[in-house]
Amino acid sequence: MRRLTLVAVCVATLVAAPPLRAQGTLGPVALSAGLGTGYQLRKEFNAVGMHLWGGAETVLDQRVRVRLDVGLHYFGYASPAIAPCPRTSYCAPPLTSALKVGAITGTVVWRDTTGVRRWYWNAGLGAYSALGGRDANSRLGLTAGLGRELGAARTYFIEARVHAPYDGNGYGVFFPITAGWTFGHFVP
Repeated sequence: MRRLTLVAVCVATLVAAPPLRAQGTLGPVALSAGLGTGYQLRKEFNAVGMHLWGGAETVLDQRVRVRLDVGLHYFGYASPAIAPCPRTSYCAPPLTSALKVGAITGTVVWRDTTGVRRWYWNAGLGAYSALGGRDANSRLGLTAGLGRELGAARTYFIEARVHAPYDGNGYGVFFPITAGWTFGHFVP
């Protein structure tokens, strides 16, 4: 969790850096939030879970559209009961808790801003950490997704993504689908 926090602070510092604002290269920022469901492949957890998502999107140097987002993903524990350890030997306590993954990702977004196409896609890197004491170390990984803007003002969206963290402690690939709302714009 410490590394995940460190990554978040570093990225926030870079985004808010005074030289970028002084040069006028940071465009308007759009804030979004969403809820959704996700799918994962590991047998000891429920295949379907839920997640909470929030993000900020802007344009750098009037050319590259980028997004920084945070997702909290939850998959319940679903393994069968584990036999108790025999009294004649020592056994480490088994993990019997839910899988809770925090993901901070930075992506490049390909979006048609002319209003013709509502579909968009994104790809980038992320820092992933299992919450709740299961794994205190963050992992790097890849993410990519496809989304569609909804509504006359394009303030709603639905997005499907894949997260593929480097799997050091078994939280593997997962696939969230988010329904969200773009609720605010501001110019830094």
